[in-house]
Amino acid sequence: MTKSAVLIANGEVSKIQYVKSIIDSNNLFISIDAKLENLKKLGIKPNLILGDLDTASIDNLDSNTKVVKLYDQCKTDLEKTLDYCISQNIHNLYILGATGERDDHNLANIMIAQQYSDSLNIEIVTNYYQISFVNGSKEILGKKYRNLSMISSIDDNKITTSGLQYNLSDQKLDSFSHGISNRIISDKCLIKSEEKLILFVEIE
Repeated sequence: MTKSAVLIANGEVSKIQYVKSIIDSNNLFISIDAKLENLKKLGIKPNLILGDLDTASIDNLDSNTKVVKLYDQCKTDLEKTLDYCISQNIHNLYILGATGERDDHNLANIMIAQQYSDSLNIEIVTNYYQISFVNGSKEILGKKYRNLSMISSIDDNKITTSGLQYNLSDQKLDSFSHGISNRIISDKCLIKSEEKLILFVEIE
């Protein structure tokens, strides 16, 4: 069973070099009830189309594309897709097109991904940042001189870091802005967090 997949939603996507590397290193592409423009822009064909199919264009699909309709109207298509990935033992996920012009959707998708990060290794890729989630510890390699920001929704979240311009030692963030605009200054960076932490790393 495939352990890794690229999920494509209908927000903004750009075929930057990092996205190209993700596409080249994966062979399972799941369209989240998306219009197929994003897939065409990225030059890929979906293996699966999942969701309630209210916006998906499923005419003239490749015969190898599987369409799975997910009916739970109490959940968004992203939530249903993440549930499907858990059921299929697909645990490493890159999500493209999860952000864009709808700020409400942007925030909701990030919070949904954080909610599922106990069960899934999720990275949301925007045109500017890799957004991931720390549950315990996370090592970042080869990102020297890139901006890094941390946001915690838990007030009393003790964080320890190394390899940053401004490191923390078993400290909590004093405000939502306290962890913004830090910088990686080492080839190896380590983030440890007692509670869930949202991590933003700049894409070159």
